[in-house]
Amino acid sequence: MEQKLLHKMFNGEATDNELTQIRQWVNADKANRETFYHERALFDALQLNSFQKENHVRKQSVPLWKWIGGAAAAAVIALFLLYNVPAFTDKNIQPEIAFNTIKVPAGQRVEVTLADGTHIWLNARSEFSYPVSFNGDTREVRLKGEAFFDVAKNKNKKFIVNTGRCEVEVLGTQFNVEAYNENEFSTALIQGSVKVTDRSQPDESVVLEPNNTVSLNNGKLTVTPITDFNPYSWKEGLITFKDINFKDLMKKLEKNFGIRIIIDNHTLDNYACSGKFRISDGIEQVLRALQQDAHFTFERESGTEIRIR
Repeated sequence: MEQKLLHKMFNGEATDNELTQIRQWVNADKANRETFYHERALFDALQLNSFQKENHVRKQSVPLWKWIGGAAAAAVIALFLLYNVPAFTDKNIQPEIAFNTIKVPAGQRVEVTLADGTHIWLNARSEFSYPVSFNGDTREVRLKGEAFFDVAKNKNKKFIVNTGRCEVEVLGTQFNVEAYNENEFSTALIQGSVKVTDRSQPDESVVLEPNNTVSLNNGKLTVTPITDFNPYSWKEGLITFKDINFKDLMKKLEKNFGIRIIIDNHTLDNYACSGKFRISDGIEQVLRALQQDAHFTFERESGTEIRIR
C-alpha cells in the first residue's frame, strides 16, 4: 500500500473507493495492519513536528465504518483513530491534543466507554469528540447532538461536556444532554449533580438537582422538573412518547432519522400522540402506526423528505 494513499486517508481526503481499497488491504493480514498503525504514528509525528507556538486540536474526518466493513461497522458506526506520539524536538512546543471523533448516522445509536470508565450513549445524528487520554486536572469532551452520560467518579478530575454555547460540569453522575445546534440546549439530570453554564453569559450558571432539566429558553437557562422520563429511552433503542403534539413528534423524528417532514394536513395540529417504537423499525413504520388513530397519508418525495397530507 502506498504511503501517499494512507496519508491521504489520515488527512480525511480519501475517496470511498480508496477507503474500500485500504480496508481490504488492512483486513488481508496482520502485517498490513501493523504497517497501517506504524504509518498512522508516523503521520501524527510529522503533524506534531510542524506544530508551532499555539495549542491546536486536530479532528480527524475519516469515518472508519466506511472501510472496516461488516458487523464492526454497525457497532462502531464512525470512529476515527488517532494515536498520541510523545516525541517533540522543541521543548517550547506544547504537545497537541489528539481527539477521537464519533459520528452517528441517522436512525442509529452508539455506545462508547471512555478510558476513565465513563459510559456514553450517543443518539442519532450526533457528533462526539474526546481526547485519546485524559491528562491534566479535567476530563473535557465535546458534543453536538444528544447523549446520555454515566460518568465515572473522580473527585480530582472534573468531567466537562462542551456543547459550544453551553457547558456541563460534573464529578460523577447520570444525565442527558441535547444540543443539536447553538441555540438548542437541554440537560436532564437523573442522579448526582451538575453545573450548567451558558458560555455566552459566564456569570449565568445553574446547579441542577436530580429529576430536573435545564434548557435554553429565549436565550436564558430555565429549570423545570422532569415529569416524563420516556424521552430518555432512546438509549435503549426506543422512541417513546406520551401525549406529545403531532408537530413536535415530527420534529423529533426529523432529528432521529435525518429527514425533512412537511405537514400539509393541518387537522393534525391539535392531535396528541402516544406510542413506543424501536428506532430500528424506521420512520415509515412509525408513521403507519400513527395512521391507525390519525387520518393522514404520507409519501416519501425524496430520500430525505416526507410529505404528510
